[in-house]
Amino acid sequence: MFNLPPSRNRYSQIFIVVILSSFIYVMARSASLGVASFEDNFFKKDLLIEVVARLRMKVGDRVFSQALIGKDGWIEYTGANNIDDFQNAESLENVEIIGKGLINLNTYLESQGITLLVVIAPNKASIYPDKLPEEIESLPVQSRLDSLISYMAENKQPPIVLDLRPALREARQGEDVYYKTDTHWNGYGSFVAYTTIIDSLKSSNPELKPYDVADMKRVFFEPTVRDIPGLIHAEYITEASFFLKPRKPFVETVYLEENLGYNQFSWIQDSRLPTLLMFHDSFGAARLNDYLSMNFGKSHYIHYVSMPKYLTQENIQFFKPDVIIIEIVERHLQLIPKYLPDFVLE
Repeated sequence: MFNLPPSRNRYSQIFIVVILSSFIYVMARSASLGVASFEDNFFKKDLLIEVVARLRMKVGDRVFSQALIGKDGWIEYTGANNIDDFQNAESLENVEIIGKGLINLNTYLESQGITLLVVIAPNKASIYPDKLPEEIESLPVQSRLDSLISYMAENKQPPIVLDLRPALREARQGEDVYYKTDTHWNGYGSFVAYTTIIDSLKSSNPELKPYDVADMKRVFFEPTVRDIPGLIHAEYITEASFFLKPRKPFVETVYLEENLGYNQFSWIQDSRLPTLLMFHDSFGAARLNDYLSMNFGKSHYIHYVSMPKYLTQENIQFFKPDVIIIEIVERHLQLIPKYLPDFVLE
């Protein structure tokens, strides 16, 4: 039988005592905070989870709850069927309902002299498929977004659905357009989206002209924990950010606290530019709204889940928009009918 030297044996005993003592201490502190909600009150729970996440990454683990570790420091969100969407594993079964709803809405708005644009913010994987693990591949079938675009084209509709993928794929050749550790586009990516949107509106509103990057200055922020590391409690992973700001500010903005309702109003003093009514998700809040405000005399921003409340014939008469934009992320396309107003689905 192999016997440890007395010193090694003593250190092993001390180590075991320390581990047991630490365990007893943590359990005692946790219980003192409330047995009824023991899981929520577990002492130093967040720190322990972060330590486990760090250890898992060090040993090469790539699969986490709601996150997938990709190449070159990129992390992909796996919630909301995001990976299934990238792999074309699910078809857009309600494409006809979505298409007809948007056609009906556009027909009504055209009768009121209003331009409609439906902006699809791409999933990060649609722009950076090369950053995913090699095992993640797409099926050779149409994506859900391509299905919607095809449906609109087959029904000879005007280009009211704006596909931002080509512009963002081209722009990424010169500079990153999405955060490595976030689900959203970065300050430059949202600016590319902004210029593409304004360019697409020029045919109906020729007074609109996007600002150039040269017209702006970059405002940088210290590295912070982005949304995906936050989901997996990897708070030690941070990433810097920036946004583009006019060299001479000219837009006035009021941000409201109703995040899922009417949350922002912007205006330009003494402007005769068109009025914008925009329904958006978190991609709009990720600087796109602020960029668009530079080209409209008045801009009203409302979260898209509040469309049934605000996108009514009465409110359209109240806001008097020249342009209505509905922005939604690619992975949520199938949700559009849920939020379209009743009068366009009848």
